Amino acid sequence: MDLRHDMLTHGVYIVCAQHGERRAGLAVAWATQLATDRLAICVGSQSATRALILDAQAFGFSALGADQVDIARRFGRQSSRTVDKLAGLGWHTAVTGSPLLDDCLLALDCRVEAVHDVGASKLIVGRIVAAERRREQGAPLIYREEDYA
Repeated sequence: MDLRHDMLTHGVYIVCAQHGERRAGLAVAWATQLATDRLAICVGSQSATRALILDAQAFGFSALGADQVDIARRFGRQSSRTVDKLAGLGWHTAVTGSPLLDDCLLALDCRVEAVHDVGASKLIVGRIVAAERRREQGAPLIYREEDYA
């Protein structure tokens, strides 16, 4: 089967976690809503953020707007092991203490409900414990294989 990945589009989201004094974040495009109060994200084994999500058993999920390619690249092209990706950005916390971006379309605070192995990645199911619409209008940022639309 010849499935071209650039034929599938995905929204772009920033996922952040904090455990103790450590915090990290990454850009993800593999995310989906499972129910009105649950969503799933897929995070690779190389991610420093994945370890914090699993330690904290929580994560913040911020949906980016079409005008936020720079934020997507900031969180997608650097490692949280060497860079504080949240430095200089406005962010806040809600129920779980996970960082949520101030400037985004939607912010969801999630508690980890289940974790499933998917090859070298983890499919992490989160139960939404707080939701904030951050902008009244705006189109979502769309990711297509190795680029943004």
